[in-house]
Amino acid sequence: MKEPLIQSLFSTPIYINNIDRDFTKDELDFVNNQKNYCENNEGNTKSTDNYILKKQEFKNIKKFLNECCQDYLNRIINTQNNIKLDITQSWLNYTKENQYHHSHAHPNSIISGVFYFDCDNDSIKFSNPVFYQTIKPLIKSYNSWNSETWSFSTKKGQLFMFPSSLIHQVDIKKGTNTRTSLSFNTFYKGILGSNVTLTELIL
Repeated sequence: MKEPLIQSLFSTPIYINNIDRDFTKDELDFVNNQKNYCENNEGNTKSTDNYILKKQEFKNIKKFLNECCQDYLNRIINTQNNIKLDITQSWLNYTKENQYHHSHAHPNSIISGVFYFDCDNDSIKFSNPVFYQTIKPLIKSYNSWNSETWSFSTKKGQLFMFPSSLIHQVDIKKGTNTRTSLSFNTFYKGILGSNVTLTELIL
């Protein structure tokens, strides 16, 4: 039989980038200090400060994340509207050995991101948003079409951005280091749609 063409349609983008520099002492000291100001999350802990990117210690990291938000907007959303992806809330996550990050999505956000300060043989797992089978054959080998979940290994300085509705999680942490990440949400800022077509929305 002739080799068929299998075309992906309406795929979900996972944007991956890296800051490509070492963290400064001030940045790392700040991240470590915030461990003293945390609250329990489901499976791990998070900073009590939910606008952590407003801190002066993170000004250069925020600059990098803002550049990636603009790049995501240009490459993937590719809009003609004069808008930007504005970072709204942001917080730090701390996951120790035998802890986990529960399965969740991010309401009231367009694109969400996770940026890694410390990770060792860790991964982030995403769930297929359209995957449900009432009849389920056994799978010989998994691919992007037949998988219920898909995992990406993570590295220090790495950023993952994805639609906020995409369910994601981190399985039980192995190793003695504390997996440390910064999460953030975004929303459009500017003028969406068109005045002429009665779809204009000013944000």
